Amino acid sequence: MSSSSSDSEPETRGPAPRLGPCEVCGSKEAQYTCPKCEVKTCCLNCVRLHKMELKCDGIRDRTKFIRVKDFTDRDLLSDYRLLEECARFVYGVKRDEKKRFTRIDKDLPVHLFKLKMAARDRGIALQFLAQNFTRHSLNTTRYNYKTNLISWRVEWIFPNAEPDMVKFVDEKCLETKRLSELLDKYLDVNAEPFEGSKALTYYKSVGFNGVKVLLRAEKVKGCSRKFFELDPSETLAENLSGKCIVEFPLVFVVLKDHAYNFDIITPEDEFEEEQPATESPQVQEPRRKRPLLTEKVALEKQKEIQKEIKEDKKKKPKNLLFTTGYSSEESLDASDEEGVKN
Repeated sequence: MSSSSSDSEPETRGPAPRLGPCEVCGSKEAQYTCPKCEVKTCCLNCVRLHKMELKCDGIRDRTKFIRVKDFTDRDLLSDYRLLEECARFVYGVKRDEKKRFTRIDKDLPVHLFKLKMAARDRGIALQFLAQNFTRHSLNTTRYNYKTNLISWRVEWIFPNAEPDMVKFVDEKCLETKRLSELLDKYLDVNAEPFEGSKALTYYKSVGFNGVKVLLRAEKVKGCSRKFFELDPSETLAENLSGKCIVEFPLVFVVLKDHAYNFDIITPEDEFEEEQPATESPQVQEPRRKRPLLTEKVALEKQKEIQKEIKEDKKKKPKNLLFTTGYSSEESLDASDEEGVKN
């Protein structure tokens, strides 16, 4: 009997577990495999526990790398369906009226395209948001091609007003007006009162000498905390030249005592080009357009690369075999320096 029972034991044993033991509890055989991280689990509680510990959402990564030897027809079908979904998404964006104007410049409406080109001629990088954005729907900036003038929508923000920060909007500010003229009604004591002007009592008491006019920087690293300082004696177009504007400018008028709370980009960071001296002092050349921020960053990067090349040349070993104590490179450098001095 014992021999027959021992012979029948291998027959009663079931097949080896396909997934092995559960990788969460380790006490039972695994029945499920996570589609994303491929963790083997045995029950719903173990599935929830592994998602909570590994912060896994259980969604299969359709772009995961698969070796060629492990690539199957199922993976090929998955890639084909992914490409179909991408093509369907692109087609839907093209047909969506709210998103079709945000792809490339040539798809902009005619009036926005003319406005963008006119701003580019003035050295201003103007960008637009999608039509369903509130900032785009509120924008009243327009370009009059007959007079070749841009009227900007400007939002004036006074963070040090009492009792709380206030904001005023000018729908149409001509670019030829000076910044001081546009701010007269807010900072001049003798200006006519308007709704909300009582909050600017302290601003009017200090006047232009006690405030700084700042423009919020756009498309700059950490732009939410960085600002350009504007010159009230210059026109609006001159102050915006060389800057990137998204829809319309946001101008902050802050007290000089509170200016330390704002990260102001100094003129040294702007890399302004120096204007050459003219022969006759009576004739004044027009003010040069300030370079865009992308050009300034490129120039700074080019200077750093040239500096690194010079330092690498100095570190190279010198050849003293066929010279009288000096290498050929040193002699060339010395001759160049003498030529420059002469």
